Amino acid sequence: MSLRPLLLPLLLLLPACTWWTSQDRVLITSDPLGARITVDGTDTGQTTPAKIAVAGNFGRDHTVTLQKRGYRPAQRRLYQFTEGYTAKWIDGAYSPELPPLPLFWTGGDFVFPFGIRGALLPAELHVQLQREDEPLLGFDLLAEQATATAGQAAAATKQP
Repeated sequence: MSLRPLLLPLLLLLPACTWWTSQDRVLITSDPLGARITVDGTDTGQTTPAKIAVAGNFGRDHTVTLQKRGYRPAQRRLYQFTEGYTAKWIDGAYSPELPPLPLFWTGGDFVFPFGIRGALLPAELHVQLQREDEPLLGFDLLAEQATATAGQAAAATKQP
């Protein structure tokens, strides 16, 4: 007897016994308020504060840029986290008198023994925008210094 006729119904039922959860909305705030929000170079048409749907379970990392007149643009990274899990019999309790029984299982674990969780991290993003006339500090200063050093090295290699 071939198992092929049983394989298709099993594959069709497999997604029905998988629990999907996704936290795809990110709260983006800034100080000062009213910064324009761009995600991966695409303007969202929204300003801070805003809760934006960015991705699902199988998304990817995203770059968020906040821009406001009179302030330096600020970029931050959102990281996609996706995890699959199963409710396994081997994780349950066992003794010679009792059959294997996962005591920590809920009724939902019997119906949905597989699960996939996804989230964007951080789920709440707050950015302190720096005025254009303020001096650079921290990573912004290091990035400018690295860019200047790379430019000097490129100019030195071009000279005959």
